[in-house]
Amino acid sequence: MDISKTSILNLTILISLLVTGLLYIFLISPSSTSLFLPRTAFSACSGHNKSAESAAHEAQPQDDLEHALRKASMANRTVIIAIVNQAYADPANSEDSDKTMLDLFLESFWLGEGTRKLLDHVLVVAMDRTAYMMCKFRRLNCYRLVTEGVDFAGEKLYMSEDFIKMMWSRTIFLTDVLRRGYSFIFTVHTYIH
Repeated sequence: MDISKTSILNLTILISLLVTGLLYIFLISPSSTSLFLPRTAFSACSGHNKSAESAAHEAQPQDDLEHALRKASMANRTVIIAIVNQAYADPANSEDSDKTMLDLFLESFWLGEGTRKLLDHVLVVAMDRTAYMMCKFRRLNCYRLVTEGVDFAGEKLYMSEDFIKMMWSRTIFLTDVLRRGYSFIFTVHTYIH
């Protein structure tokens, strides 16, 4: 069987591309490797063992969001996200009591059956400085979402320009969380007047 030089060259190029693609998948792209590599294993002797990838991933947080996500995430990289602003977090905005919407949300984890442990996986995303300070005061997992040129401190009327900006800011933030390889459960607060 006679194999031409062109066929050998084509085969060499194909194998080179295949090897390059596999190297990219396994070495450069951290989100792709989670599809192929086993998750964290548990050992009776030493707590849990972490793969080299997850240990390296945890060693160098890229930014404040990555740090907050790692701190709040479950072993399977799932977080519970609650986005709040001053209207939900500041007791001064409460008409009937000293409890805020954020307090009621957090209380549900304390009162629910078997839900207390989930509180460790809640990431409170503060849309303004007051909400962030109230979150830190409660010693929760907090992240301050800053949007240049927009103040999200107060209540925003439905479909107003600021409301729409806030919704887009939230959507872009949630997309960023997904791009980083995390799954989330997202809470939505609704007022009934």
